Amino acid sequence: MDTRTFFITTNGRLKWWLQHTLEDLSPEQLDYRTPLIDDRPIAEVAMHAAVILLGNALVAAGKHWELRDYPLDGWPPRLTRPTSAGELVATLDTLLTQVDEVVSGLSESDLDKEVTFPWGQQQAGDALSAALTHALTHAGGIAGIRGIGGFPVPPGY
Repeated sequence: MDTRTFFITTNGRLKWWLQHTLEDLSPEQLDYRTPLIDDRPIAEVAMHAAVILLGNALVAAGKHWELRDYPLDGWPPRLTRPTSAGELVATLDTLLTQVDEVVSGLSESDLDKEVTFPWGQQQAGDALSAALTHALTHAGGIAGIRGIGGFPVPPGY
């Protein structure tokens, strides 16, 4: 399996985990937060995971990551805040599908290139790996936030 295929396959697992941990939540639960894990509401933790991954993929592909439109924290001003878990999952799926499209266009040599982020330079493949790990960590964090809030993840996680 090549690096791109591995990345896209693992991103598919992230999509599944996010859907499974979010799809049954009420609007009130999507707004739940616990500083024991993350100060942000569940919906913002999920959005942060997807935005970081998309931003890193764009930079790895030599494109510009517009932090004004897709900030590191907070809700992206370009996106409508969803009113339901279904809308949130659909928005996240759209963003993560964009990640797959960007990554599928990269060559193995592209992954070895140094790219410039707002905070410094990094090898493209390493940046993608770090961003995917970061996103998966937040998916696990959402499960923890749910547990602390008294609405644990449904069976099958």
